[in-house]
Amino acid sequence: MSNSKKIFTRMCINNWGGISHKVLQFNEYVNLFSGKSGSGKSTVMDAIQVILYGSFNANFLNKAADDAKNKRSVLSYLRGEQKDGSANRKDMDFCSVIALEIEDKLTHTFTCAGIAFEVRKNDSEIKKFVYFSHSGKMPEPGYITADGYCYSNSDIKRLINERSQNGQMHIKGDVNRIYASKEAYISTLYDVILGYIDPNRFITMEKSAIALKMSNGTGQFIRDYMFPKSESETIETISEQLDAYRQIKEKIEDMHNRIELLKTIKEAGQNLANVQADIFKTSAMMRCIDIEEMKAKIDAADDDKKRIENEQEILQKKAEEISRKREQINNEYIQVSADLKASDLGSKRQQLSELSRSREMLSDNNRQWQKVLGGLSEWEENEAVTDYVSNTILNLIDDIRDGSITEDKCRELHVKLESVKQNIENEIEDYNEQKNTIGRELKEKKQLVEDMKNNRKSYSERLRSARAALQRSLSDRYGDTVKVQIFADLFDVKDEEWKNAVEGRMGRLKLSLITEPEYADTAAAIFRSMKQYEEVDLINSKAIEDSNPKADENSLYEAVEAKEEYVEACLKRYLGHIKKCHSIEELEQVRDGVTPDCYSYSNFIFRHLKKRDYTINACIGGKVSKSKLALYEKDVEKLKDEYEELSNVINALKAQRDFECLKGGEAAHYVNLSKAREELEQVNAKRAELEELICVLEAGEYKELEAKEKLLAQNLKAFQAESDENQRLINEKIRQHEKISGANEQRMIQLEEMTQGYIANADIEKEVEEELKNRTSMSVKNSLKTKLLELSGADGNGGRKQDYEESLRSARNSYIFTYPSAKFNGSEKSNEAYEKLLEEYETDYEPSYEEEFDKQCELIYKSLRENVIATIHGDIKAAKRHAFEINRLLRETNFSDSTYQIKIEPAKNENGQFYDMLMAEELDSKNLDDGGFEGQLSFGEDSFYNKYEQKIKLLTDKFMPPKDEDEHTRAEKRREMEQYADYRNYLSFSMYEQVTDENGNVIRENFVDDMAGRDSGGEGQNPKYVALLAGFAMLYMQQSKRDSKIKLVLLDEAFSKMDQERSAVCLKYARKMDLQLIVCVPDERLQSLIQNVDCVYGFRRFKNQISMMHIDKGDYLKMMEGIE
Repeated sequence: MSNSKKIFTRMCINNWGGISHKVLQFNEYVNLFSGKSGSGKSTVMDAIQVILYGSFNANFLNKAADDAKNKRSVLSYLRGEQKDGSANRKDMDFCSVIALEIEDKLTHTFTCAGIAFEVRKNDSEIKKFVYFSHSGKMPEPGYITADGYCYSNSDIKRLINERSQNGQMHIKGDVNRIYASKEAYISTLYDVILGYIDPNRFITMEKSAIALKMSNGTGQFIRDYMFPKSESETIETISEQLDAYRQIKEKIEDMHNRIELLKTIKEAGQNLANVQADIFKTSAMMRCIDIEEMKAKIDAADDDKKRIENEQEILQKKAEEISRKREQINNEYIQVSADLKASDLGSKRQQLSELSRSREMLSDNNRQWQKVLGGLSEWEENEAVTDYVSNTILNLIDDIRDGSITEDKCRELHVKLESVKQNIENEIEDYNEQKNTIGRELKEKKQLVEDMKNNRKSYSERLRSARAALQRSLSDRYGDTVKVQIFADLFDVKDEEWKNAVEGRMGRLKLSLITEPEYADTAAAIFRSMKQYEEVDLINSKAIEDSNPKADENSLYEAVEAKEEYVEACLKRYLGHIKKCHSIEELEQVRDGVTPDCYSYSNFIFRHLKKRDYTINACIGGKVSKSKLALYEKDVEKLKDEYEELSNVINALKAQRDFECLKGGEAAHYVNLSKAREELEQVNAKRAELEELICVLEAGEYKELEAKEKLLAQNLKAFQAESDENQRLINEKIRQHEKISGANEQRMIQLEEMTQGYIANADIEKEVEEELKNRTSMSVKNSLKTKLLELSGADGNGGRKQDYEESLRSARNSYIFTYPSAKFNGSEKSNEAYEKLLEEYETDYEPSYEEEFDKQCELIYKSLRENVIATIHGDIKAAKRHAFEINRLLRETNFSDSTYQIKIEPAKNENGQFYDMLMAEELDSKNLDDGGFEGQLSFGEDSFYNKYEQKIKLLTDKFMPPKDEDEHTRAEKRREMEQYADYRNYLSFSMYEQVTDENGNVIRENFVDDMAGRDSGGEGQNPKYVALLAGFAMLYMQQSKRDSKIKLVLLDEAFSKMDQERSAVCLKYARKMDLQLIVCVPDERLQSLIQNVDCVYGFRRFKNQISMMHIDKGDYLKMMEGIE
């Protein structure tokens, strides 16, 4: 074994956990802590880690113990807190020191390093502490004062000063120090005291060994514990550059996007301008045609006006001629008419006309009076109302009919007839009530007869629904059909005499639901929730059957029968106490009784049973009584006759509503009507005399004058008609002239409006002229309208114009929405500002951005190749060299006839796609200098870039930092970057067993995971421990070549499933590798391990105190031999 190493010789623990004061001795090689779970082994292991890591973070404490219920912290260790909540140093101020003593085997010098604490009882965190180290051995008896107290921080400082002044104890490097920070402490501890070891790798491997999980596969185990993660600044470097790259790229993409959006605006503006030009030209052509048409219409209207004026002049002359002739004839007509009026015939004819009018009026009045008399006669002739008419009324009617009529008699008769009418209306109302009652009874009886004919009972829909719902729920509950019955269906009345009495006394009860007793309780529970059926009852058949009811002699129970015993029990319960009686005397002798005619006596009360219960609602029994059916059919026929008779009476009485009753306010009118017949006879006599006289007068000279007057009147009428027609034509011409004049005035105004602002365009006018040569103006205009409709729509705001306006608006809005800081609002009349900005972007901004982006791309590629690809390339090659050295060490230890070897291959996951690129030969072809790759080539010249361009871009994306994301997203991206920066993720690790023959020849190779699985016993743990120990050996070999360094390995709960032979091989291997082990094991493993260890401490815990007893190995083995 080499003497050029450093070892831990002692450890001092003052006021830590359940330990008040203890100094432990360590052997150069294998040191064993033995004890039950919770005995304090991990307490000491955690103290060692606190000293070596200089950290108060609780994450690494008690890792192997894995006590989730007892989360430890450095402060809880200092106070000695226990699982039950108690503490050894609670509510007090105290000091604590934990320290390690290290010996350099080559120079035989000693150094100590540790941490001192001062804790106040109210401290909620560690506030006063010092990291320290000093030369020489630790003071006796282990940082305890003469008074028996633990060193305070000031005591430690005084000790450091003393050792600094002791020249004999001074060693290489300044170790007598109180450290101002953890970083200063760690730097001196690992660079000087422990022998120039990389603290990051050492701490990582020691933490991993302490928390070693044997459940992981061997490949994962090797990756985690034997090949450390690279600590390069790759992620930070490439992320910063990629962030700058992304910013420039985003600027370029942003500029490209701005230009594209502005080009879209420009194109949309040009399209709109072209459409607007087409619209202007088309509109101008239509305007030109309209102006020419309007001029033509004005000229044509002027010609029409002249023609009408000529025609109007001819008609005016004709009117004057007609007027002269008509005046001559009219004078002659006036003379003849005067001669006729001078004769008596005219006045006689006037008188005759007046008598004719009087006769017509009197005839009408006479007809009305005869109608009134006929109406009054109906009060005497209608048999239905005669009973309501008194003799006084009849006498009044006779007087009026005989002509003895006065206004008083009319008013009296009216009042009396109105009274009779009211009496009859009241009677009709009573008859209607009777009719409705009989109608309802008839409907019910008809339904009952129909149900009985179909052997169907008239149960209500609610009852049927409740029965179905309860039966369905019970059947679902029991998984089989459970019948729910209506009580009336389960028994019959065997004595017909008592049929109605049973029906009446059972009343609503017979319509109750009932189940067999075994289902009664469940049915009751279900029925409780069926609150919508409050009018339905449920019989508790089980309770009734359990009560075993009895029936009295001569009770109504004797009149019924049932098949089911539980139904019989219910009938006894409800009918067994009701006595059958035939008289009131018998009823008075019993407590509860009933007669066949449904007269009931109960609780000293006589009452008639409800008829509906034993008629319409009669439903007891399984069969319909034929006698009952016949009785109900007879009732139906009787009710039909009564209903029809009442209807006839009501209709007859309603007829009086139309009878004459002489309205009270018109008495004088009726008196006048009664005199019309007599006056009519007088008028007819006078008319006959006058007609005879007129005939005599018409036979003389009067006849000739009359004929002449008639002829003159006809001539006047003809001339008037001719004059009227001529005047109509004149008026029509005037209207036409006015209309044309008015229209032309409007046309002149329109023409003025049409030409206002109109600038004649020779080219457009020529094009219109050419179009009109071969086509009508209407045809040309229709074509132009169609084109204009296509361009601008029906209202001038549609068509292609609207499309292009919308395109322009959309393009502008897209730009404004994307770049809200731009000084545009989207409603600009001109595209000038947009196009000006586009020109600036295209000429000024884009080229500079592109140039900067090209430079950054060159830089990113250079950095990616230098900081990422080359680093990972170097790490993978170093890992392969590391694996080679470990395999060399592993080959030095045989397990029976085999050795273990590590194998590294390209990863088979997503990262494996980058392996060929990362290991490309081109990466070995150039040497790196401080400025990057020597003789750096451009993209186009670099064969490596050309060969792996896509993979380089893909890998670049993996390192692209997130943009403006939350903390969680940035952390996720950071983990992803670390994954791709870790060379191990591009490799696959495994271990295999080489089996050799007696000559050392390899006869087969078995992969460990295939042999033992991940969770098998010691056979699976063996290669992992060997690999772990080899990894530690390599760690210490790879460090500085300076002579002395620590070679410590901490293992908690080690070799738990390995047998004695395999454990011995592992421990011998550690000894061979010159490693110093501190191992924690449970008591049951001590016997199998003690022969191969050098120092043993037994741990026990009693009343919150931890005791550690040094066990003599020889004595223990002799004791075990004696036991055997």
